[in-house]
Amino acid sequence: MKVIRYMLIGCYMVLVLVTTMFLFTFNQFSNSQIGNTILFGLKENVGIFHRGDFIMSTKQIDQVKTGDEIMYYDTVNGKNQVQVTTVEAVMKTNDKEYTYVIQDGLFLSSEYFIGEVNQIHAIPFLGYLYLLFTSKLGYFVFIILPIVISFIFLMKKYRGSYAKKNKNQKA
Repeated sequence: MKVIRYMLIGCYMVLVLVTTMFLFTFNQFSNSQIGNTILFGLKENVGIFHRGDFIMSTKQIDQVKTGDEIMYYDTVNGKNQVQVTTVEAVMKTNDKEYTYVIQDGLFLSSEYFIGEVNQIHAIPFLGYLYLLFTSKLGYFVFIILPIVISFIFLMKKYRGSYAKKNKNQKA
C-alpha cells in the first residue's frame, strides 16, 4: 500500500513540476516555448489539426521556402489565434529575422511563425490536459489547492504530536 502511495505522490510531483515548467516558459502568445520548441494545446480546429491536440513544433525560420504550408500566430482584434497558410514569398530581413508573404500579400514576421505543418507533431487529446493545467483555474484547483490541503493536514498531524511532546517534557 505504501508503494502505491509513494508512486502516486511521485506522479503528482512530476505533474506539478512539468506544469510549472510550462507556465514559466510561456511566450508572449501564452504558449510554452523552450528554445526553438513551441508546445501548446489547440483550442479550435486548424488545418489538419484538431481541437484538443497537443502541438509540438520546432521553430526553424531559415528552412521555410515558397509554397510551404506553415502554422503561425494570428493576432486579430487583440486575440491570439493559430492559423495555417501557404507561404508565397520569403524575404530575409537580417541575420535573425525573416519576413514571409502569405495570402493576399500580407506580411508575416518570423516572430509569429510556429512551424512548418509537415514538421509539427500532434498528440490527440493531450492538448485538453495542457489547456486545463496551464489555465488559472486549473492550476489553482489541481496544483495549488491539493498542496495547501496536504500542508494543512500535515500541520494538524504534527502539531498534535509536538504539543504532546512538549507537555511530556514539562512534566
